[in-house]
Amino acid sequence: MTKDTINKVFQKAFQSNIWKIEMDTEQHQLAIETRDTDTTIPTFYAIDFKGTALMHPLIMEEKEWTLDGIQNGFIVLKCVGEHTPIQEGVQVRRISDGQNTYFSREHILVDTFAHCIIVRHRNIASGQLWKIALDTGQSEPFTESETPATVHTVNYPIPYKDTPAFFENTPFERPLWLSKVENNYLWCYHQVTENGFDLILTKSDLNQILDQQVILSGMEKMIPQPYFQLGNQIFFMTYNKRKIIAFLV
Repeated sequence: MTKDTINKVFQKAFQSNIWKIEMDTEQHQLAIETRDTDTTIPTFYAIDFKGTALMHPLIMEEKEWTLDGIQNGFIVLKCVGEHTPIQEGVQVRRISDGQNTYFSREHILVDTFAHCIIVRHRNIASGQLWKIALDTGQSEPFTESETPATVHTVNYPIPYKDTPAFFENTPFERPLWLSKVENNYLWCYHQVTENGFDLILTKSDLNQILDQQVILSGMEKMIPQPYFQLGNQIFFMTYNKRKIIAFLV
């Protein structure tokens, strides 16, 4: 692996549309929620940053369950009401075997910490908060002494209004997206082709292009937000929202 090369890490495809993605930046794991286009029934996945599946797909029978977070080998799910933003229901699933370590229909999720979740009873809006251990499901009163989850910065590219000199002879459709990785820069843009739009990722220094790759090709429309970035790892989602592609840059 050379400094000036963009390297593909994985491509991961799903049978239904990707609905939500949560990240454990400390353990380098992703939790993904997909929704069936007809029934809207959710399925949950957990993968690492190499694209390796960490659990069997978890298919829920109730569409009100949605992904809230992933921490230290557990995924946290909560209920979302059909007519109100919050509905009672919290559960914690261990990724290694998909088993519940905690399940409640009486509590509402308040927050997620490194090793626990914080909940309150559905009927007591200003009452005692409870700390639930992720690994055991045991509860105790919350005293605000728990360490928050470690979160590394997840960045998004920004639109760049000018055109660098090394792009003057390159046809592209704006916006031209820009982010930084170490001492170099990442540029992302769309090009019009006979088959639609291609999404291009380019790596440069201040003066010249170092590497360039077509990430997605033949798309019907441009992607409004092309990727998110954690350190030197870039995550793209395809136009049809059924595949995640990751690159090391």
